[in-house]
This record gives sequence, structure tokens and C-alpha cells, in this order.
Amino acid sequence: MNERYINDSQIGLNLRKASWKGYKWLWPSLILLFIISLVPWLIMSNYSFRNINFANPSATGEYVGLDNYRTALNYPDVGSSLWLTIKIILICLPMEFLIGLIVALCLASQIKLKKWTLPIIIIPMIISPVVVGLIGNLSLNPDFGLIGIILKNIGLVRGAILGNYKLAPISIMAIDIWQWSPFMILIFTAGLLSLPKAPFEAASVDGASSWQTFWKVTLPLLKPIFVISILLRFTDLFKIFDKIFIMTGGGPGVATEVSNILAYRINFVFWDLGYGSAVVMLLYIVSFLACLVFVKVTTSREKGSH
Repeated sequence: MNERYINDSQIGLNLRKASWKGYKWLWPSLILLFIISLVPWLIMSNYSFRNINFANPSATGEYVGLDNYRTALNYPDVGSSLWLTIKIILICLPMEFLIGLIVALCLASQIKLKKWTLPIIIIPMIISPVVVGLIGNLSLNPDFGLIGIILKNIGLVRGAILGNYKLAPISIMAIDIWQWSPFMILIFTAGLLSLPKAPFEAASVDGASSWQTFWKVTLPLLKPIFVISILLRFTDLFKIFDKIFIMTGGGPGVATEVSNILAYRINFVFWDLGYGSAVVMLLYIVSFLACLVFVKVTTSREKGSH
């Protein structure tokens, strides 16, 4: 009877001994991934070292070395747009994380409630970012938007909300939190429902309180899900573009001009592809290093705890 079953170690051993012939079926997808991802990146990298400007006839694409990078590092708008992007990440990500965890804890403990409320909660997440931007634009209008009229009548705002350089970034953050908190709720609820029961039963036998069980058992078990969800939301927030482009276009002035709006303006409004490619490459490096540091920190802590 036992010969019919194979344990995990045997499966891993068989996979390591498996022939590499089956991997030939991966080549079509790898080639397609190379064409649509790596090739444009290599072209952009090449442009970043050249003087390419479709609006300037004298820019003939000659090699200029690191001049584009020096210009980007010395251009104040690059630093200010990057700082605005970081502020949006530092505000939206913790808020979405906390909302997602709190609501997920409530839903996981109420199975019947989850069946009815979860499909409604995730509606903002499945809406296109462009549509979300339009919803935000219309809702915040002080003349006919529901939220705008309410805020205007109670005296919290005067005039156009998205036309105020202080309120426009806050509005962008609020819309993003509304749209993407359901993602955190969904992934945390799934994680909570998939946790093994044995550690909780052991904690109950040992007389642990609800807080001790949550702090010592639930959170450590959810750590891999936390890491993945934070990485996904960080990368998505770092490349935020759609909602801002629809709602404010980076305005008023440069109040909501995040890094991607600036990169779009340089590349496709001024058509300075050489300098714009350098800006995008710098953003890629910053994003890559931030993700690398985050993964290194989380994995080193996990090894230290073991």
C-alpha cells in the first residue's frame, strides 16, 4: 500500500534526475519574452547614451557618453518627481497594508460574511486604472461630483479639488488606496484561510492569548505573503501613471508630476528620447535596488530567526 505513495524528497530527487529534453518546450515562450521585454530595454539603454531629439534637427543620434545621465542627475525636476513618487509609496503602501490586514482578519473569522462581502470589496481592484481615474475626476468635481459637493458644502474645500496643489496629491493617494486595498484584502484573506491549524491548536493548548497567538503564530506564518504583496504593490506604485494622467496630467503645475509622468513628458511631449531614456534607466535602477534591498533584508531576518 505504501509503495503507491511518493514523499516530497523522492519527488525532488526525480525532478533533479529528469531529462532536460522537456525544457525545449519553454523556448518559444522564452524567445517571446526576450523580444517583448529585453529587446526594448536594450534599445532604451542604447538611446540613453546618445543625443536623440526628434524636436531638434541638430540632434543626429551621436554618442554622448554619460552626458544624459549627468543632466538627469542635475535636473531638479527629476529629484522632485522621484521624491513625490516615494511619498506616495510611503503613504499608500502602509495604509493599504493595514486596511487589507484588518479587513482580512475580520473576513477570515466570518466565513459566511466572506462569501457575500468579498466579491463586492474587490470591485475597485478589477476596474481599469483609466476608468478609476475618470471616476475620481468626476466624483471630486465640486459642481456635480458627489464627494466634491459634500466636501464643498461642509466647508472643507473651496474651488476645484484637483486644481489645488495641496489637495491634488492627497486625492491621488486616496483614490489609489480605494482601488488597491481590496488587493491586500484578497491576498491576506486567502493567506489566513490557508494557514495550518496545528500551530494554533498548539498555542491554544499552551494557554496563549489571542494577541500572543496573532503576534507569535499568525504574523510569522503570513510573512511570505507579506513580502510578496509588498513587493507587488511597491512596483505598481513606483510606476503609477494612469490615474494621475487622467485626473491631473501631473498638475496643477508639477504638484502631481511623479517620475513616470515626467519621463512621459520628456520622451513624448518634448521628444528628447536620449535624455528621456536616461531618466527611465535611472528610475529602473532605483526600483531594482529598492526591491533588492527589501528582499535581502527580509530574507536575512528570516535566516537569523532560524
